[in-house]
Amino acid sequence: MEQFFAGGGALQVPFGADFFSVAVGVLTGAIFACDRKLDIVGTIVLGLVTAYGGGIIRDLLLQDHGVYFMEYPEVILICICLAVFVFYFRGLFRHTGQVLFFADALSVALFALAGANKAFACGEGFVMVVILGALTSVGGGALRDISVGETPGVFQRSNFYAVAGFGGAFVFAAMAFAKAPLVLAAAACVFTVVFLRYLSVYYDWKTSDEADLTPKVARGARTAKHFCAELFRRATLHRKKEPATRASWFRHRKD
Repeated sequence: MEQFFAGGGALQVPFGADFFSVAVGVLTGAIFACDRKLDIVGTIVLGLVTAYGGGIIRDLLLQDHGVYFMEYPEVILICICLAVFVFYFRGLFRHTGQVLFFADALSVALFALAGANKAFACGEGFVMVVILGALTSVGGGALRDISVGETPGVFQRSNFYAVAGFGGAFVFAAMAFAKAPLVLAAAACVFTVVFLRYLSVYYDWKTSDEADLTPKVARGARTAKHFCAELFRRATLHRKKEPATRASWFRHRKD
């Protein structure tokens, strides 16, 4: 237990937490496939892509540090069974919106933690720990959307999803590099992701899909241009009046 509360090193994420995040990823991917009327093969593939996609991208980028997808083949078989179950009993998941939403938010949080923690354990810097954590949290969903020819949801206007994953990874990295106990950094990461996800839905906060600052910058540039021109004009007039003022002052002195 003491190793969990020691700063530095690497946090050993419990296998149950890893399996939970993968299982939820399979469920959401399989439900996604069923909503789009894919067959059994498509349902299984999308389930696995959603569950493992982000981790595979992370492991390929890290290189030579092991691929999680290949380390536990028995988990892959369980995931396939879950996808098949969703395909044939999809009606059971039609009225589980709130439960599935919480499970999905927690899954994203655990994926962010897994990505950031592995990058930190491999000796990556602060920026890469944050990036790999965020990438792991949303990579599977992005690949799932691409697989069916849709623009990934993380690239569209929506409640915080990628933002939540990025926030959790950032909190973990900040605490880990500050030598805080990694178990506390992990708890803060998970809490941040779930909290941001729920907060964005409750207050309907959404990322913007249109933010052109060109008109505002152009107006500011015109205002600055007019101000500088007026300033230069007044300075020129002042210089022209100055010799006459000096001459009158000298005449006054002679008188």
